[in-house]
Amino acid sequence: MAELADWTCSFNGLVMGEPDSAISIVAVDGLLTLPDVRSSDLTLVQRHGLYAGDDYMNGRTVTLTLEVYGSSREEFTAALNAVQAAFLPAEAEKPLTFRFPGATADRTAFVMVRPRKRSAPLDLNFANMVCNVMVELYATSPYMEADDLTTLPTLASPFSGTSPKLNFAVDSNVPVLPLITISNVKNVRLTDEITGQYFGVVYTGPTVIIDSVKQEVLSAPGEGMPGAITPGSTWPEWGFGAHRLALYSETTTAPSTALIEFRDRWV
Repeated sequence: MAELADWTCSFNGLVMGEPDSAISIVAVDGLLTLPDVRSSDLTLVQRHGLYAGDDYMNGRTVTLTLEVYGSSREEFTAALNAVQAAFLPAEAEKPLTFRFPGATADRTAFVMVRPRKRSAPLDLNFANMVCNVMVELYATSPYMEADDLTTLPTLASPFSGTSPKLNFAVDSNVPVLPLITISNVKNVRLTDEITGQYFGVVYTGPTVIIDSVKQEVLSAPGEGMPGAITPGSTWPEWGFGAHRLALYSETTTAPSTALIEFRDRWV
């Protein structure tokens, strides 16, 4: 996706909020608001309180308030038509991409939405070529995701007396689920020394891929290897804040190396 300027957003090919544009952003509601929570608490019979179950997030509603105006009838009509064309109902979810300083760690992010409502009153302002348009968008996923992937510096296993560590911080407030590609593999183990959690693979080969999103381990030919996971392993999942990774391997000719990438998420 194309990089946006500050205080702008785009949907379905329409960019809103650019300087001197006929389409201005008045307000955006629902991005920094928590989605509704679906609770599985159960009522206790003949006792006070509830049995505590798990909480899950529903989707989120995002409301855009736009001001459409024009210095001429032609400019006003063209801008209003563009808004109506972009926000059509009964279509598949598409990314609402935005860049609002302070939100989502000052990065361009998106949320997958589809239009549910659109209002645009015909009033005295409309007669003067100004129209306030309110669009209600609904996202089935509660997450806002970074537009670009985060790729960490290559991590190598200790070799020739060295013991390298990879220090990094996660910006998102939702734990990230990395895709890890390890080369020159021989019984490797990736450990987060901050949390103490590790993920190991008993395997010797050129490459192994650890996909935390799909929770699968693949060899170089793309074959699944669920039986190769070291007992006690925890799928890599890194929350907000500082982390320190170490990669251990039984290779003796050259170090194993890990390429790690993930997409930051916020809620």
